Amino acid sequence: MKIGDLVKWHTENGSVASHRDRADTGIIVDGPRDDSYDLVNAISYAVAWFDAKVTFWHNDSNIEVISENR
Repeated sequence: MKIGDLVKWHTENGSVASHRDRADTGIIVDGPRDDSYDLVNAISYAVAWFDAKVTFWHNDSNIEVISENR
């Protein structure tokens, strides 16, 4: 993933997000950032979510690229 990629939210087990955690689309605006702790490797990216109009950091396992920035 890189800045400018269009992404969507997904759960870690690959199932469809619940109504409360509904699928949403956003764009990567910062990252990658190493959020590793206690021997758990985690890379995160800042995502600006279109519907929510906010930006949050998420582990790469929680987001999926829909369209790559060229």
